[in-house]
Amino acid sequence: MTRWDYPPRCISPHVASPRSHCEILTWNAPAEWEKARTVRWTCDCGSVFFELCQADGLRFIRRTRRTAGGPMIEESDRWPTVEADAMWNALLFGLIR
Repeated sequence: MTRWDYPPRCISPHVASPRSHCEILTWNAPAEWEKARTVRWTCDCGSVFFELCQADGLRFIRRTRRTAGGPMIEESDRWPTVEADAMWNALLFGLIR
């Protein structure tokens, strides 16, 4: 018999494990002056979670890693919306990391 947790602990999507042929993204320090709006996000139940953000008409992926010294935030390059959405889906399926 399957045991279900209710309410579910995780309601946001989880990122799949990286595939053997996954592409590595370039991660940069966040722009401190830039205000960004979060469009989509992954579950934050693990030590690493991701957000798809938008600022100045471009989108990027923000990676937050929980460390002993506090959260470490890094951001990907910026892309137009269609390309960023494709990169987000690739991240969810383990095709990029």
